[in-house]
Parts: sequence; C-alpha cells; structure tokens
Amino acid sequence: MASVRHQRGFTIIELLIAMSVFSLVLLIVTVSIMQISKVYYKGVTETNTQSTARSIMETISQAIQFNGGTVTTTPGSPVAGTSYAFCVNNQQFSYRPGYQLVDGTAGARQTPHALVQRTMAGCSDVAQNLGNTTVTGRELLAPNMRLSKLVVQSLGNSLYKVQVRVEYGDEDLLWSPSGNPAGALAPDAACRSGAGQQFCSVSELSAVVISRVK
Repeated sequence: MASVRHQRGFTIIELLIAMSVFSLVLLIVTVSIMQISKVYYKGVTETNTQSTARSIMETISQAIQFNGGTVTTTPGSPVAGTSYAFCVNNQQFSYRPGYQLVDGTAGARQTPHALVQRTMAGCSDVAQNLGNTTVTGRELLAPNMRLSKLVVQSLGNSLYKVQVRVEYGDEDLLWSPSGNPAGALAPDAACRSGAGQQFCSVSELSAVVISRVK
C-alpha cells in the first residue's frame, strides 16, 4: 500500500496576518509618496511665486534708479478689480489688484491682465483697462497669480519705497487674518492650512530705491 504524503500549507489565520502586514506596508508607502508629492509641489509653488515677486521688484526698482524723469506714486487705498497706473519717466505700469491672472476667458474675480509694463512717450497715469484682452505691453505676473499689494511711495530726496505682494492660488485657498475684506481680495491674504495648501503661496517684498538719474 502506497504511503500518502501530507503537505502542510498556510492556514487562513496566517494568510490574514500576511495580508494585513502587506496592506499596512502599502498604506505607509502610499502616504509617504503623497507627502513627498505635497512637499515637492509646495516648493515649486513657493519658488515660482518668490521668483515672480523678485522680478517685479527688480523691474520697478531698476526703472526708478536708471530711467530718470518723473515718478508718479500709487493710490493709498486701491479698490480690488480697478485698473491703476503709475509712471517712471516713459515707462507705464498698469495694474489690477486683487484679481487672479488667467489665460483665456476670465471668470469672477479673474483678469486677462494683472500687471503690464509698456513704453509710453509722455507717460500718463491713466491706466489701460486690464479687464480687456486688447492690452499692449509686457505682462509681469504669471498665470494663477494675483497682485494684492503694489506701493510706490515718495520719501523725498529722490527716495522711493516700493512694496510688492504676490499671491498664487485659487480664492478658496486664501483667507484674510484681518477679515476685511475677506479672502483673496485682502492685501494681507494668507494661505489656508489643510488640503490644497501645496498649491498656494504668498510672497511680499519691500525696498527703498534711490533715483540715480535726473
């Protein structure tokens, strides 16, 4: 009579334990990848926002320093969505604070142009209507960004204070610490914590500039 060999396999308990361990490892890996992705996108968003703010500050500061001529100042209490302008000799800067720059059709609190520089003989502080698509000049902001603060203030003796505040992100990602006005329209808007914060960034720069050319 032939002998029968008995082979012992895994029990259901052992399989359940193995599956639980595998699921736990998979969950940890997934969470780690998501966290790394959030950190990466947050870094990219902050870098792009800071780079844009620096570029705007350098463009305005260099115009004041080396263009000569008359420098007009910005209004003290701008209204969000209204187009304003100031001049540095023959360079006009038209801007529309508080509205997000978008490519294509603009929706509520969005604009096809937000900060435009153009050469203009006999520069006037009458702004281009940045709510229109037919605007001449170079756009200084990047898509999905908004200009929440732009200040050019005369300090006397050819000195000017320049402040720039750039925000990146949709309106629902921003809030106002002062609460008035709310959200993205506030000059002190900040990024909310929680979901989506990797797609939100705020950068503010300030400098005192001297006009070196008369």
